[in-house]
Amino acid sequence: MFKILFAPLQGYTTGIYRKAHRELAGGADAYYAPFLRTENGKVRDKDMRDLDENSIPQIIANSVDEFKTLVCALAGRGFKEIDFNMGCPFPMQVNRHRGAGLLSDLPTVKAIMDEIARHDSKPECERTHFSIKMRLGQESSAEAFALLPILNETPLTHITLHPRLGKQQYKGAVDFDAFRKFAADCRHPLYYNGDVDSLKRIFEIETKFPELTGVMIGRGLLANPALATEYKSGRIWSENERRTLVLKMHAALMDFACRTYQGDSQILAHLKCFWDYPGEDLPKKIFKKISKAGKLDEYREAVALLRQNTEAPHE
Repeated sequence: MFKILFAPLQGYTTGIYRKAHRELAGGADAYYAPFLRTENGKVRDKDMRDLDENSIPQIIANSVDEFKTLVCALAGRGFKEIDFNMGCPFPMQVNRHRGAGLLSDLPTVKAIMDEIARHDSKPECERTHFSIKMRLGQESSAEAFALLPILNETPLTHITLHPRLGKQQYKGAVDFDAFRKFAADCRHPLYYNGDVDSLKRIFEIETKFPELTGVMIGRGLLANPALATEYKSGRIWSENERRTLVLKMHAALMDFACRTYQGDSQILAHLKCFWDYPGEDLPKKIFKKISKAGKLDEYREAVALLRQNTEAPHE
């Protein structure tokens, strides 16, 4: 059976979201926090505040010095496992030579991999373990294959590969042929990432690539938080079971938001994005009320309608 990793998504898989999913939905073998980055040479405080001991931090960097700064900050917090992002496709990061924008820079990647190897030579009690999340390249899949010999010689726990180019972002077809070639030559445990949005898709990946260690899922778990549990249990949940889970998770997030933020606009800003993915399966009229709510009382009423709709008997 595949392992299931919960991918990080900026603005969505916050610390409170990860906690709610872990406690109420489960099924994921590991949770990854959205990437940490530096600003003006320092690690962003708000990124560090969102970390918890039950999640694996991810970092993004465009140089070995930036990499060291981030690793040092995390080591100071006691983290022993870190994921390095070489896959983020968003122009704001790519244009800063981070994420997928780093894939064509062999010298910089080699310097960072050498730094990872240096950590591996430390005594176990001081050692940090690293994994990598990456794409096939920014402009061409040749970029990933040029890097693979370097990655194969680096002590990594695993690699997660999204078989698209950075310039595609999340559009266009994934390249299964390139993924298969990469998997054949990769010496590390390998996870698949990209458009894993259903049990059918997980089974398809299992059939195509039985040699993999597992899959990393992001948007698919946001849309259906029960997906990992459905896979592990072999039982597809009913629409009402899924919606009940979503409502329980939302209640946890709402409680946190009301205790943490001030004013309706701040609270709603942190709650409405929760529905971006599961909202597609809600009754349209109720989803519209949730989306249009401008005051917290209006929002509560809309969510209460959804709860009533969920609890009502359906023939």
